[in-house]
Amino acid sequence: MSNRQSLTALRAFEAVARLNSISSAAEELHVTRPAVSKQVTQLEHDMGCALLLRTGNMIRLTPAGSELFLALKQAFELIHSTTDTIIRRAKQGQHLRVLVCRDFASSWLAGQVGAFLVANPGISVEITAEKNGAFRLDEDFDFRIFYGMQGAKAGMGLEESELCRWIDMLVCTRSFADSYLGQDRDICDAPYLIDANYDVWDEWCALTGIDPGGPRRQQTVFNETTLCLSVAASGGGLTIGDSFLAMPAIRAGQLIVPHKLGLMSAQNYALFKPQGRAPASASRKFESWLRGAINTYQLTVLQVLEEKGIEVAERPCDQG
Repeated sequence: MSNRQSLTALRAFEAVARLNSISSAAEELHVTRPAVSKQVTQLEHDMGCALLLRTGNMIRLTPAGSELFLALKQAFELIHSTTDTIIRRAKQGQHLRVLVCRDFASSWLAGQVGAFLVANPGISVEITAEKNGAFRLDEDFDFRIFYGMQGAKAGMGLEESELCRWIDMLVCTRSFADSYLGQDRDICDAPYLIDANYDVWDEWCALTGIDPGGPRRQQTVFNETTLCLSVAASGGGLTIGDSFLAMPAIRAGQLIVPHKLGLMSAQNYALFKPQGRAPASASRKFESWLRGAINTYQLTVLQVLEEKGIEVAERPCDQG
C-alpha cells in the first residue's frame, strides 16, 4: 500500500463526494467519467478500504470516506485561501493592509500616515480600525497594531515587537478643575469617565498617592479612550488620558493635567506581522516610517510634558 496518495486521485474523490456524482465530478475536472472512477478505485486500493458505496446511480460515503472528505475539504480550502493571498500580494505588492485598534487609528495614525503616502508614491495603504484584540485571524493583514501586555497574543501565528509605551495622566478642562478639584473639594464628587477596556484608575491613584478616599459618586463607562477624552474636553468629567491620544488636546489647551504627574504604561502598543512571511519592499518601508514617526512623536510628548512641569514616573516592576 502506498504511503503517499496521488493528489489527482484525492482531488477526484473530493469532487465526487462533494457533488455526489461521478459524472458531475468528471465535468468539473474536465476529464471522462471512467477516468474519475479509475482514480477513486485506485485511491481505495491504496488506502486499503472502501470510500464510496455505489448502488445503481446512488453514491454514499463510507465512514472512512466521510472522514477523508472532511479532511480534504479543509485542506483544499486552505490551499485556495493561501494561493489567493499569494496571488494578491504578487499583483498588488505595493498595497498594504493594516488592522489597527480604533483609538490609535483615529487619534494618531490617521493624522500621520499622509506623510508616508506622499513620500512613497505608488504605495497604497488600506487601514481598518477595529476594537482592541479583534485580530481577525481569518483575514490577511500585513500589519496589526494593538495595545496590551507584551506576549499576551503568543501562539497566534504572529510575530510581535514593541512600538512604544505611553504615559497615563489625569486630564480635564480648566473650568472643570476649578469646579471640582480646588481646595476643600472631594475628588470623589467629580464625574469620572472610565474606559472599560483600559481602567487603571485604582492603580493610578494608589501609585500616585492621589487616592479619592471613598467610593466614586458618579462615573460613566465608555468602550474607547477617545470617547472619554471627547467628553472630558467638553467639560463633562475627569479621565485618564493616554499621552498618545490626549496630547493634541493638551497642546491645544483643551485639556489640562491638574496633577503634574504621569505614569509610564505597563502595557504597550505593539506591531504584529504574520510569522515567517518575508517582508515585501512596501512593508519594510512602512515599518521603518512607522517606527521613525512614533519615535519623533514620543520626543515631542516628552518635550511638552517637560515644558508643562509634568514629571513622568515608571510603574514598579511588579505592577501591570
